[in-house]
Parts: sequence; structure tokens; C-alpha cells
Amino acid sequence: MKTILITGSSRGIGLELVHQYAERDDRVFATYRTPSTALKALESMRVTLLPLDVGDPSSIDAAYHAVRAETDSLDVLINNAAITNESGERLGSFDQASMLEMFRINTIAPVLVTQRFLDLLRRSAGAKIVNITSELGSLELKDSGYAATYSATKTALNSITRSLAFELRRSGITVVSIDPGWVRTDMGGSSAPLLPETSVSGMLRVIDQLGIRDTGTFLRWDGATMPW
Repeated sequence: MKTILITGSSRGIGLELVHQYAERDDRVFATYRTPSTALKALESMRVTLLPLDVGDPSSIDAAYHAVRAETDSLDVLINNAAITNESGERLGSFDQASMLEMFRINTIAPVLVTQRFLDLLRRSAGAKIVNITSELGSLELKDSGYAATYSATKTALNSITRSLAFELRRSGITVVSIDPGWVRTDMGGSSAPLLPETSVSGMLRVIDQLGIRDTGTFLRWDGATMPW
């Protein structure tokens, strides 16, 4: 049995991660900003629901103490919480506040969450930090102006993943970026080809097999290596 912390668990990929880990009888701390009915239905002896606004350091600290009261180690931290600008962006319509908020949640928050929970990760043998990124964060694959700020936040997250990987290698902690693919969620839209169940089952297989040899890599949900 593994102990898992997942941010952004109310819907979509995060919710499916909670569901599939719970089905395996792993110990799951599922965090949310606003709890969904579907997430509440997963609460059990193995699944603890915790409020967490990843953009608020005091909320991160409160979540840490709640987790620390129930376990002295974490095996896997999945930084999944993210936002995007659903109205789209073009030159002439970029908004400073909206751009800064996306960077605060998508790029800065995973670092602050990782930093706060690091002592619990260090107490696990072979702990893993998984930053959920996007193909849109790949500079090599970028071929349009679509979702400019969101893409930039994920590119920055990939860079931070590399930095954390080098810093934590000596602690035996593996740090990776994983692209879940284009998934049929509220964020991905109804045209997306991948079901959440397919994406998440693939990611769990990848996460299970991760070792320190993989630290600092950018992987796809099916285990393929993504270009930076």
C-alpha cells in the first residue's frame, strides 16, 4: 500500500486519479478547493478529503498539518491542480491579472506544495513527485499561438521539474513531468480523444515503474518520452 497526495481532486484527471488509487486500496489524501459530489462519494477509510487552495501558502500549511497528523511519510505527490483561460488569448486581449494567476497556480504552487511536504517525502524510500504538465508545454511541439499563457506555465513547470530533479536526486526522490494527453474533461473539452480512465490507468502504470533513473524526464501518459 502506498500513500498518495493529489492536488486538484474535485474533477477530471484528479478525480480519476483518486478513484483508481482508491480501487487499489492505496492511502489517498485528495485535496480540493471546492469539493464535488463525485469526490465526496469517494471518501472512505482509505480516502481522506482535504481542503487546499494551492495558491494560498497558509492553506498549504494547514493541509500539511492535516496529513502529518495521519501519516509520517508520503510515497507519491501528484501536483495536478491547474487552471486555464477558457476565453482564449490573442494580442490585444492579454490580461496581466489573468496571466499572473495562471503562473501562480500552474507553476509556482507545485513548488510551494512540494517544498512544504518535502519532509514527508524524504521519509519514504523511493518517493516520487509527479508534476502534471501538458504537450502544450513542449517548445519543440509548439506550432500555434493557442493557449499562450497556459502553455508558458507548463513550459516553466517542466523547467522547474528539471531543477527539482537535480536537487532531490541525492535524497533518492524521483521528480518527473507527465503529460496526461488530450483528455475528455471540463478543461479538455468534449472533442478530446482520451477518456480520463484511459489516461489515468496509463499514468499509474508509468508512475509505478518510475525510479531514480527517470528523474528529470518529461513523459507521456503511456510512457513515451516527450520532447522538451
